[in-house]
Amino acid sequence: MAMIWMNVDKPTRKCTVHLSECLFVKGKKDTPYKGDGILKRDGGWLCFDSIGSAIKHYEREHPHYLLVDCSCP
Repeated sequence: MAMIWMNVDKPTRKCTVHLSECLFVKGKKDTPYKGDGILKRDGGWLCFDSIGSAIKHYEREHPHYLLVDCSCP
């Protein structure tokens, strides 16, 4: 089963949903301002076991952000 990753970007107020095979997910890393598995000042990458749980998190925690699908080919 593929994991779902959500990149929460606080400065742009955008949540982008990615599959675990995505090139953006493979290149993600923890930085001083964006976390891997946690949210920091500018956001971070959060992992979910399904798209449903990712959307529930979005609706509960970030409903005022734009929700978009990954643009990875």
